[in-house]
Amino acid sequence: MGLVQNIKNKFRRDPILKRRIIGILAAHVIMGLAINLLRVSLFGNDPFSCMQLGFSKAFEMSYGTCVIIFNLIAIVPIFLIARRYIQIGTLINMFLIGPVVDGWYAVMLIVYPDFGYISFTARVACLILGVVICCYGASMYMVTNLGMGPYDAIGWIIEDVSKKKIPFKYARIGIDTIATTTGFIFGSIVGVGTLTMALGTGPLITFFNETINRPLIYGR
Repeated sequence: MGLVQNIKNKFRRDPILKRRIIGILAAHVIMGLAINLLRVSLFGNDPFSCMQLGFSKAFEMSYGTCVIIFNLIAIVPIFLIARRYIQIGTLINMFLIGPVVDGWYAVMLIVYPDFGYISFTARVACLILGVVICCYGASMYMVTNLGMGPYDAIGWIIEDVSKKKIPFKYARIGIDTIATTTGFIFGSIVGVGTLTMALGTGPLITFFNETINRPLIYGR
């Protein structure tokens, strides 16, 4: 009862907290759909998903299982080196995004069992929708300010540990390059979708931050 009461008290003290939690949960559902749209487009996924899909193919496990295993491994050094990065959003990301992606994929297979024969036009549509929806979901995930997943935290930790000698943007480029290369080695598709998600989504995420998601969550 004490834990439940503490949670209730937090919601009373911070009326926006409820919206932030709903926002981060919704963000993962949205990103899960986007990852699968990019997946079926056959133009490549974002670097992290590219790596996980490579692991999934090589080790014959679901995407969700690979994500959870990776996150459990990655959280150990983060806990030892920079545990302040671990917040409720970290745990949500660790254990939710993988199963959500698997769930969306199962639904999409029911609706359209054979993705291998979709037209080029449909693939391009999936690519465009996937990028836009993923950016919206990523924006929602960011503006809730409830913490980040292990993969997203690595770049910031590198910046901290290096005393900003390696800025986040360069650390992230290096991490994404490693993830993409790893995915390619393990049989994942690397293409225009991968490059777009790695290099071209910043302005769109910023647009969603400022015009939709921050006003939606914080009312301004």
